[in-house]
Amino acid sequence: MAKRPPTIPDSELDVLKVLWERGQATVREALETLRAAGRQWSYATVATLLDRLETKGLVESDRSELAFVYRPTISSQEVQQRRVNSLVDKLYQGEPGLLVLHLLKSHALDANQAMEVRDVLDQMSGGKPKKKNV
Repeated sequence: MAKRPPTIPDSELDVLKVLWERGQATVREALETLRAAGRQWSYATVATLLDRLETKGLVESDRSELAFVYRPTISSQEVQQRRVNSLVDKLYQGEPGLLVLHLLKSHALDANQAMEVRDVLDQMSGGKPKKKNV
């Protein structure tokens, strides 16, 4: 049986976002960025979250200096894909079309996004995408 990918709670996701934004960070740098964004966490909390992420294999650390430097080993796109897949499985019975319909009915798209959606649907149904005005 295939090993399931580790779950990423929202608190760990917040720390990962800092690493994606910065490329790498020490605990203190991550804490400063999180506090600037309104999180009132302690140094120990951020250190614990980074340790959990490293245990899960989602970040790696360079321990050659006094302050450990953490880097993400997973991309934001991979996390997005995992979360969407989980959402589809848990809430939409594995039917991605149900999620798409829900989003289209409940969230407005701007004209460019709507045109992109139409083009994708045309391509999926064998139709030809409309030419974009350049």
